[in-house]
Amino acid sequence: MFFRLYLYSIRQTTRQKLIMFWSLIFPIILGTLFRAAFGEFLNEEVIFHQIPVAYVAEEGASPAFAETLKFLEEDSELVEVIASDSGEAKKLLKEEKVEGIYYSRESGTQESGNITLTVTKQGMNQSILSSILEQYQRVFRTMHQISRENPAGIKEAAQVINQQCRYLKEGTISDTPKNAMTDYFYALIAMNCLMGVSMGLQIAVGFKANLSDLAARRVVSGTSRLEMILPDLLAKITVQFLCTVFAVCYLMFALKISLGDKFGFVLLTTLVGSIVGIFMGFFIGAVGTYRESLKEGVCICSMMLSSFLAGLMVGNMYRFLENHAPIVNRINPASLIVKALYSLNIYEGYDRYAQCMASLLVIAAVLGTGAFAMIRRERYASI
Repeated sequence: MFFRLYLYSIRQTTRQKLIMFWSLIFPIILGTLFRAAFGEFLNEEVIFHQIPVAYVAEEGASPAFAETLKFLEEDSELVEVIASDSGEAKKLLKEEKVEGIYYSRESGTQESGNITLTVTKQGMNQSILSSILEQYQRVFRTMHQISRENPAGIKEAAQVINQQCRYLKEGTISDTPKNAMTDYFYALIAMNCLMGVSMGLQIAVGFKANLSDLAARRVVSGTSRLEMILPDLLAKITVQFLCTVFAVCYLMFALKISLGDKFGFVLLTTLVGSIVGIFMGFFIGAVGTYRESLKEGVCICSMMLSSFLAGLMVGNMYRFLENHAPIVNRINPASLIVKALYSLNIYEGYDRYAQCMASLLVIAAVLGTGAFAMIRRERYASI
């Protein structure tokens, strides 16, 4: 009996085109639009690339700066050096194929090393190139002064400077690439999980005698409410979970959005999020005897507000609330889902992830218990 009702509810749900559109098709469309909108921005503004720079060395110029650029190109992968003459370098700069031009002239005895930088605009890359030049000139002047005042200490000074250059090394707290745009896709997954509010609403409407003939027959039936609700509840959780998993796979494998290498935990997060979404709709539908259209509007508003607070429409909304109203992030289901996904890819341990999962399960338990308690009283309210 249970299994038959379970399968019947799955077939009934999947045949409702409007619900399947919002739970399955709409997140895919929105994810595709996000990828199209953020694709070039991610490539040009967020992801760091080696900075192309032209290098022009006159006859008799010191090779020291050339060696510095070689180190920055091969070991640090900070710049991409294009050796050329003055005319070609100017052409490359005009065509924006390089971000600047380093000129190395005959050094003589000048303390600046006779290195100059030419740029045509101001930006992050130009600032980095300028910082490289300033650091080089600072070291050059220091070494030049030591060579004049204390030639015997030049070797020791070089060792000290070399050690200072190795204070920092490249590293990462996670193997997963992270950028600000990823948060939008986390929020999209959270919204997809909460799309189950419409399915949860249907469960409650099925026991509201003033809203449907089926509910009127159910409330006077001698069958246990739990026996009737449980198959429908599990069926809708299954459908919503599969819709969300499909959207996650589309993001990861079709759109190439990096969600980390902990795919199993991502699926677990979507499962718990789908449960919360179903119970949210179930609870709203169980409250009062209002029209179904009104309750549906409340469900949609609740889902969209939760997604907005998680950063789906406005970037960094989660961080803003964390600074000004942290309690919102502790009780907002979409924010908890985003934080759980974020924790998987940023932190080494699972403490923060476990806290988010526990909070989501508590929210689901409170909503489910409250909804079932109201549904149990429906017979008496209808008589």
